[in-house]
Amino acid sequence: MAAGSPIKHKLEALGHWFFYITMRFFGHRGGYILLIPVIFSYVLFSRKIHQTVRPYLKRRFPEAGHLKYWVYTFKNVYSFGKVLVDRGWLGVNRDAEFNGELIGRDYLLELIAKKKGVVLLTAHLGNWQSALANLRSLPVKVHALMQYDQHAAAKHFFDINKDGEKPFEIINVNGPFGGLVDAAAALQRGEVVTIMGDRYVAGSFSTVDFLGDSVRLPDSAYVLAATAEAPVVVLLSAKTGADSHQLNVWDSFYPRYEDRDRRAAMLQECSQRFSKAIENYLKKYPFQWYNFYDFWKQ
Repeated sequence: MAAGSPIKHKLEALGHWFFYITMRFFGHRGGYILLIPVIFSYVLFSRKIHQTVRPYLKRRFPEAGHLKYWVYTFKNVYSFGKVLVDRGWLGVNRDAEFNGELIGRDYLLELIAKKKGVVLLTAHLGNWQSALANLRSLPVKVHALMQYDQHAAAKHFFDINKDGEKPFEIINVNGPFGGLVDAAAALQRGEVVTIMGDRYVAGSFSTVDFLGDSVRLPDSAYVLAATAEAPVVVLLSAKTGADSHQLNVWDSFYPRYEDRDRRAAMLQECSQRFSKAIENYLKKYPFQWYNFYDFWKQ
């Protein structure tokens, strides 16, 4: 197994490189066209991808039959493939732009003006990375609390384009104290911190209902916001066209430590609000869900 891992990584990197070369010669749409036979073959011959996607699809579409599940799997994986192509296009073409719309921008600016900092809670939905690139237009510095692997095969667009500037400062969760100290300092300066809130790995969590079953969601965003007395804004992205996306404020709230005995209940309420926002999002964009594992089995 250990001997095969470097080979698998090299093959994955070669596949990404081939897409980058295709886009340099045939443009953004060329990457989309190349995706079709690749994804179709993957969905046709790989049993694993169906096993991976099915836990979500059977909860989102409980009445669907076998054929519909196959079609929905293709749509879900193809949608994710287009997100990767968009990310690659931003990297190989410094002049690339996507038409973006931030619904709730004025409200977000009002919160920033209070100089208490803002926690932007996001998820692996839509073209989140390409959309968040537009946050550079905000009047304060933006930080992304994330796991950052510069050597990963599926690179961030700012790693592909070596001359490009990062749209946000990265706070690596693998750093001291999971990056929370640096994130708290940024909030105290009145800056913005973005956090992915839909994948639990370790640490404090709350158990909430999501699409009819229980899941664990991390509490770190709410602990951070409560400590800094900053608001949480649920900001989710959606791909709305080949060259367009939308960022939407789906919810906002203030986590507060008003009663020590209710701390756990407060964190659970925050997690449930986030879960509900994602459910509402998936009613509108059912195939832009990109947690490819059994999200309910943790």
